Amino acid sequence: MADPRINLYHNLAVLLEAGVPIGRALKTAHKRGRIGRLFGQIAAEVAQASSLAEAVESRKRHFEPLDVSLIRVGEDAGELGAVFEMLGQWYSFRHRIHRTILSGLILPILLIHFAAVLIPVPQLVLGGWDVAAYVQAVLIFLAAFYIPACVVGGIVYLTPRRGPLRVVLDMIVMGIPVLASAVRDLALSRYCNVFGMTLKAGVPIVQAAAVAADAAQNAVIRRALAGGTRAVKQGNEMSTGFSRRRLPADFIAVWEVGEETGNLDESALRLGRIYAENAERGFGAVAVWVPRLVYFIICGAMAYFVVKGFMSIYGNLGGFMDL
Repeated sequence: MADPRINLYHNLAVLLEAGVPIGRALKTAHKRGRIGRLFGQIAAEVAQASSLAEAVESRKRHFEPLDVSLIRVGEDAGELGAVFEMLGQWYSFRHRIHRTILSGLILPILLIHFAAVLIPVPQLVLGGWDVAAYVQAVLIFLAAFYIPACVVGGIVYLTPRRGPLRVVLDMIVMGIPVLASAVRDLALSRYCNVFGMTLKAGVPIVQAAAVAADAAQNAVIRRALAGGTRAVKQGNEMSTGFSRRRLPADFIAVWEVGEETGNLDESALRLGRIYAENAERGFGAVAVWVPRLVYFIICGAMAYFVVKGFMSIYGNLGGFMDL
């Protein structure tokens, strides 16, 4: 099911670009469900002369940090329509990424359950197991996959967005082949899109860099980009502060061209599109390799149980022959 924020933010962008007042746009964009009620409350506050950014920020648990930051920037710069359009595109992109990964996991999950039921059958039929032992073997096989998956998922979703634990987690992720490049490209696409949009809206470059760095999320990439903000504060070009060891050479090259030509906002947005496409391809590759890894594990488990079953059969035959 598609994220409702995709249509919500797109509708808000269209309504605002058409000249509809923000209060009416908030009431019209999405009228149903939890989000409809939420934006109805926000519209009521905005109608009472409250700012949209303040109304959203008071409900942080309903919005991601990126939404809160960009809505505040868009309201200050008078570019809410552009902000909502960008947020709609971001959630649409994220939905495609999730769908790509999930579609790649469906078949391996089915195979895991099929293998869990099938692999212990020789022991049940020929190895002298009873039904209880068979069920136990099935559950142990499934637990070998589900327990690590739950642990990893819990670590990813429960680790704070900031702090040393997040840094360690992001460093581990950046050490995983295939996944590391996809995560890096995703972080760079977020950084470039947010920076380009905020700079184009007239936000000072230091503030634009700070908001963009927060949007990048990945701690490793954020550190690699942090020198750019420090360089600007010292009166230098942003590119002089970027980590040339951590960041791709083409990223820095295009950024430098933007600085030289005075079109840094356009160069950043162009990089945002490029790295978004790269990230989508990268997560597509992850969706291809994860099933292969699962197949390999299943084949190893099947080989183990087949050998164990034959050893049990031959052991029984040997005992019978001795008699």
